[in-house]
Amino acid sequence: MKKLPRNVYPKGPSLYFVRKNKWIRLCRIDAPEEELHRELWKILSKGAGTLSGVMDDFIANRLPKKAMATQRDYANIIKRQLRLTFGHMRPDDVTSQDIAVYLELRENKGHGPAGNREIACMSSVFNHGMRIRACNVNPCYGVRRNTEKPRTRAVTNKELRHALRSAHVSLRRLLWAAYLTGFRQKDLRSIRRDQITVDGIKVWQSKDGKHEIRQWTDSLRRLVRKELERSNSDWVFTNRSGKPWSMSAIQSAMRRLDVSWTFHDLRAKADSDHETGLGLMRRYNRARRLRAVK
Repeated sequence: MKKLPRNVYPKGPSLYFVRKNKWIRLCRIDAPEEELHRELWKILSKGAGTLSGVMDDFIANRLPKKAMATQRDYANIIKRQLRLTFGHMRPDDVTSQDIAVYLELRENKGHGPAGNREIACMSSVFNHGMRIRACNVNPCYGVRRNTEKPRTRAVTNKELRHALRSAHVSLRRLLWAAYLTGFRQKDLRSIRRDQITVDGIKVWQSKDGKHEIRQWTDSLRRLVRKELERSNSDWVFTNRSGKPWSMSAIQSAMRRLDVSWTFHDLRAKADSDHETGLGLMRRYNRARRLRAVK
């Protein structure tokens, strides 16, 4: 046994689940891990053998292995949607038709893309359920997801220049950094001083965890130097109070800026301008380069 699940402790030859100072025996200490999880989810479930129990075990033992953003999103989805809809059902009683009907209902309510995210979470729950022998199949497999229209909002040079002129210096530099680097918002606001290297900015992509270095250009070097001089924070890009940006703070600042595009749209503009060499890319003579870290 590599690492015991939360609230599970060894005592003598057995493993116990401890809740409110009550020790509930699960299995022998040398039992297969699958047996431990099977017994554990039975205890955690609100009703013996329900999907709610599998969700609890998933949250306790599988979800912590995923990215922080995924942990937050999936925990919220399970709490607000999946547990209320499917929690009372036995895992093997959920059919592919149930999943398809759920997607249809979400689409009819105008939440088609959200329904897709929720079923992606549900699929992860069932995959975990199969690993702990709580169910035999994943009913989410093979079910067509709702159609999603890709976002095509293009930020014009005029719009970006207006935003840069209107924004507070802290937001202005964050927007300009997003355009210069093409980083995701989360990766950009998470950059710390120790990620600034001789070669450029070293980042760990939040989406896939890969290490990359965004090499220096004159514009990027000047921008980062000014930000480091503006604040003593461990983070490079900070708000007007010198604290690291949060997602909600960026959203609020963008609303106050009163623009019709989102922070995320800048990433598409950075890629587009880099490919064509037009607009602000040419004006500021910036060549954005990227190389993987081995």
